[in-house]
Amino acid sequence: MFLGDVYLQIIEGNEKVPFATLLRNLPTLFKVKGTASSRVRALMAHVLANPRFHPDGHVAGRAQMILGLLYKVKKKPAPAMEHLTEARRILSQFGQTPLLARIDTALAELD
Repeated sequence: MFLGDVYLQIIEGNEKVPFATLLRNLPTLFKVKGTASSRVRALMAHVLANPRFHPDGHVAGRAQMILGLLYKVKKKPAPAMEHLTEARRILSQFGQTPLLARIDTALAELD
């Protein structure tokens, strides 16, 4: 789950890093950018298929959120909306949390 979140942060590329750091890590970043999408989908599918996690639990909601954000970054609004809406449904039962705020922001950006 955490690895999928890290891959998502790399794909999003919202953070600014010093040029020297970027240059030093360029080969790794290119490799991750090329393979991260399929790895995130596979990791989240594995999490969602795990019988130890309840389908309406926090872990499933977070996995749906990560998938929705991935599709949002990849500019695929239909699957992004589907996964984010499902994540919102699951995580709203736990009250207002930072994850729910992140989902609401992403859904607002998709509209």
